[in-house]
Amino acid sequence: MSSKIHGSKPCPTGPGYEKLLRFCEIAKEYDCEYVWSDTCCINKESSTELEEAIQSMYRWYQDAFICIVYLAKSSSIEDFANEPWFTRGWTLQELLAPGNLRMYGKNWTPICPKEKENTFALLWSHPNPNPDQRYPQRHPPSSHLPNDKQSIYMLDAISKVTRIDAEYVRGFGYIGASLSEKMRWASRRKTTRIEDAAYSLLGIFQVSMPITYGEGKVAFRRLLEAIAQFSPDPTFFAWAGRCSYYSIALPSSPSCFQTSHRMWRW
Repeated sequence: MSSKIHGSKPCPTGPGYEKLLRFCEIAKEYDCEYVWSDTCCINKESSTELEEAIQSMYRWYQDAFICIVYLAKSSSIEDFANEPWFTRGWTLQELLAPGNLRMYGKNWTPICPKEKENTFALLWSHPNPNPDQRYPQRHPPSSHLPNDKQSIYMLDAISKVTRIDAEYVRGFGYIGASLSEKMRWASRRKTTRIEDAAYSLLGIFQVSMPITYGEGKVAFRRLLEAIAQFSPDPTFFAWAGRCSYYSIALPSSPSCFQTSHRMWRW
């Protein structure tokens, strides 16, 4: 392997490299010429590149032809309850943003059984479709390639483990969710760094703010301030628990929204 920056280097080995290699092989099956992986395509030694990636990541997922998810602990939907991917802060946008998503389990085997694939496509091809109203149909599927967001079987399983209504999993970019609802989705998720609890939600709330690692819990306060500048959503105050160190009117973290319920849609 070689690059203009680092020159020639020996070919890497190990689980991380094998994962990247399989990811590329599967992407090629979808006729993708380029791939992007958050584990190796961000130069974290460059603060400028890191900030650009964090600010743009939601859009990159949203614009991707396909988002390939590797669930290392799962072989079927029965394993979802113990799958770490569903509890990580950064993977919330990876779940919601893309229109096409495909989940692979151990040994890179598709989680969705063949007979459960693209069940919405079957509904659209029916002469008198009467789809489940929990999953609103906005446009017929544009591709016959397997897409877990077109599978009622997968949507039900994902909704159960994440506590996110299946309609949002399938069409988050088209269906409005209240502020408290979005915060509730993030309330049980964990991040390695405190600041990432806020930074990982920038795309979800469509706001932008400077990335400043080392600021700790100030990051979440700044996120709330950025949201409040444009959002008239009164569910901003639908929280309970420990208040922010900086203001008694603000929650200290997304966990304060765990008990909030959906109030209405915009």
